[in-house]
Amino acid sequence: MKQDTLLTHKLLLILFFFIPPMLQAQQLPELVKAVKTLDSDPAMEPATWSLTVLDAASGNPLLLHNHKKAVATASTMKMLTTITALAVLGPNFRFETKLAYTGNLDADGILSGDLYIIGDGDPTLGSDRMGINRDLDAMLANWSQNIQEAGIKEIKGNIIGDAGIFSSQMTPSKWPWEDMGNYYGAGSSGLNIHENYYRLDLRPGKSVGAATEVLRTVPAMLDLNFINEITTGRAGSGDNGYIFGAPYTSARFLRGTIPLGPSSFSIKGSISDPAFYCAWRLYEELNGCGVKLNGLVTTDRVMRMRGEKIAKNRKIFYTYYSVPLRKIVKATNMKSINVYAESLAKRLAVKLGYEGSTDEAMEAISDYWKNKGVDVKGMYLRDGAGLSPNNSLTSFQLASIMYKARKSSYYMDLEASLPVAGKSGSLKSMLRGTPAEGRLRAKSGYISGVRSYAGFVKAKSGKDLIFVVISNNYACSAGQMRRKLEKIMVGVANGQ
Repeated sequence: MKQDTLLTHKLLLILFFFIPPMLQAQQLPELVKAVKTLDSDPAMEPATWSLTVLDAASGNPLLLHNHKKAVATASTMKMLTTITALAVLGPNFRFETKLAYTGNLDADGILSGDLYIIGDGDPTLGSDRMGINRDLDAMLANWSQNIQEAGIKEIKGNIIGDAGIFSSQMTPSKWPWEDMGNYYGAGSSGLNIHENYYRLDLRPGKSVGAATEVLRTVPAMLDLNFINEITTGRAGSGDNGYIFGAPYTSARFLRGTIPLGPSSFSIKGSISDPAFYCAWRLYEELNGCGVKLNGLVTTDRVMRMRGEKIAKNRKIFYTYYSVPLRKIVKATNMKSINVYAESLAKRLAVKLGYEGSTDEAMEAISDYWKNKGVDVKGMYLRDGAGLSPNNSLTSFQLASIMYKARKSSYYMDLEASLPVAGKSGSLKSMLRGTPAEGRLRAKSGYISGVRSYAGFVKAKSGKDLIFVVISNNYACSAGQMRRKLEKIMVGVANGQ
């Protein structure tokens, strides 16, 4: 009898430890139901999906489902990048782009030397989303004014865009080819400009299948050669036009369709060499103000290719400061801007003593959190934005890092950067009329085959929760997967 009792106790213990963790979430009954429903959904048969819900006050797990499975993240990777940037650089950090010269500046304003634009990796240079007097024209006018106030009237040497703080490899090696020529695939340079993108205006043909015509680029691009294979799609078919091309090259292949009807239709592409374009635009601005250039417009990359040395003793006469990092982080997460995330990742790596390359940045982020006690097993980082399908981490890893962020001094800046359910950003049209509306903040993610959300929510009970849900390789449309994950988020918000 005693042996039977012991055997029963052992069986009960075994059963307890092998109960799926979701069944132990007594405070989240609706979420448990939603998890069971999703897990049995036929669309999830080929999928891998992962969910972690933590108590935000204690960090204790409330519900775990495949929480140790490493999965592709899509743009929820930006949550990891922006948290690390806030932790390493600080919310008040400002990028510093410097104007400097070499050689001698005489009393007549003749500079017998070179003019340098020394980049700091600022992804917001010339962006019109950073507030008044910070767009491209205003920034160039500001620089020109300061150059003239420094007494420079003629430059005997060159104007050099120095992007050397970062690696010359702007795009991560694991980014898809079809992305790199488009605006969302704009790589990160040590000297960025206009978010490294341009607008391409095209004229559709007069019938479905007809050829299209390239009209213009805004701002004007100097070095791009468009091979236009875009045709006219049916009316209302939307933007199905793609730009194919690599950094530092001029050929741009235009493929796909744009809709019949409008006199002009716009798509957006990535600037091939931001550092050169930045230096060229400054040259044009100075030339318009009567400041003469006798030399060339070039970059540190081109000079190194030619075996020319970059001057070390440069006289800095003006520093252009970015807005505080908290505002850049808000734009990164609210608008999901890839070039911002990539620049933040590289810049924090430089701050930590690593090189300003994607690979070093990913190593820096992983090492940083490993040193903070996070188990990084299965964390394979390939970029800072989540565009690469080769990124992977577990929902528990990301939730654990979010928990550490919530206890930090920068948490309010992180929280303010996230879209609000039913109110803003990528969540503006989601979760309306549910308990999550106005109470759930999250970074969303989407690339082909991946849907994900990571955020913070004040549950119906008043308890603060952290959640991460990521789904890969589902057998349904992206829109259908989004609606399925909405039910998960409603379940989290309905916590008792």
